[in-house]
Amino acid sequence: MARAAMLSVAALALALAAGSFLAFIRYELRPRRARLDPAATGLPVEAVAIPSSSGARLAGWFLPGAGRGAVLLLHGAKSNRLVLVERMRFLRGAGYSMLAIDFQAHGESTGDRITMGQLESLDARSGLKWLRARLPGEPVAVLGISMGGAATLIGQPIEADAVIVESVALDSVAAVSNRLALRFGPFARLFTPFVLGAMRIAGGIEASKLRPIEGIARLHKPIFVMTGAEDQKTTVAEGRALFAAANPPKSYWEMPGAQHIDLSFAGGDAYRERLLEFLDAALRSPPDRPLTGDAPKILARDLTPLGRR
Repeated sequence: MARAAMLSVAALALALAAGSFLAFIRYELRPRRARLDPAATGLPVEAVAIPSSSGARLAGWFLPGAGRGAVLLLHGAKSNRLVLVERMRFLRGAGYSMLAIDFQAHGESTGDRITMGQLESLDARSGLKWLRARLPGEPVAVLGISMGGAATLIGQPIEADAVIVESVALDSVAAVSNRLALRFGPFARLFTPFVLGAMRIAGGIEASKLRPIEGIARLHKPIFVMTGAEDQKTTVAEGRALFAAANPPKSYWEMPGAQHIDLSFAGGDAYRERLLEFLDAALRSPPDRPLTGDAPKILARDLTPLGRR
């Protein structure tokens, strides 16, 4: 009888622990709302609302350029479009139009949970569709940071003319494992399957669908992969593997001293120079002179063998 009581207590304790763990995951995936003041950008942005196939209504800022191309800007998890303002400023100076959106469950967009790219991938494609309708005939690039880059790569190949991804994990396993190790130590990686299972139960997130490494291999557009040399959430090894899986024409940059998703601030002028070179080559090349791995300077420079960096 005592043994039965002990088993009952153990089962109850296990159930409580599992329930607490699920509650914590739900808390981590909760919406990150924020009221954003357009005046804070210092730019003449137009506030827009975009219906998404994710079921959300996306808040965004549109900024027209000089008719020479456009960029869709996508933020990372638990963030919003305000972090994209620095990029908007120098892109505007280069004559590009742009659209920065809040993903579902972020900023001023609707949505009831963060899905680490699963629903956000639908938002990315809905934003691109809106931007193409607003600027018919203009070439459009997508720039995605961390989860924004993952959302760009997973699902059906995005119909952009060029793609830039920054600080993107190979898949959900790597993303969760790295973060567990950073927070709790290397042995915490053993709990990755439990976290992924809890994400499926609590948020409907299917790990098998969150594999940017597979998505990038299906993409046949000019692509620029960037990663921070000091990033511990998305490691240099992952950045190199993602680049290796990409189809040409492609470019790669490991930014010295940069950690996760701070590339535009850490890189300064070097970041702006490389990004604008890539965009100019990918979006403004004459149609009879296709982009190739040995034509634009940025590609020739950044395709230096990895071992020589």
